[in-house]
Amino acid sequence: MFEIVSALTPPLVVGGAFIAGIVALVRSESRARAAEGRQDAPPAEGGKGEDEGTARSVS
Repeated sequence: MFEIVSALTPPLVVGGAFIAGIVALVRSESRARAAEGRQDAPPAEGGKGEDEGTARSVS
């Protein structure tokens, strides 16, 4: 049993480090993309939603 565990430990460590690296890369890229999107976004209009003003009733 010990031989099996000791044989599988190095691949598990390498796999875990690889997955942790990929997760860190994806998180940093998503943060950069979110910051870029906020920078290019037009200023929000105060108090108006997307649906307001599109369907007005005539009285």
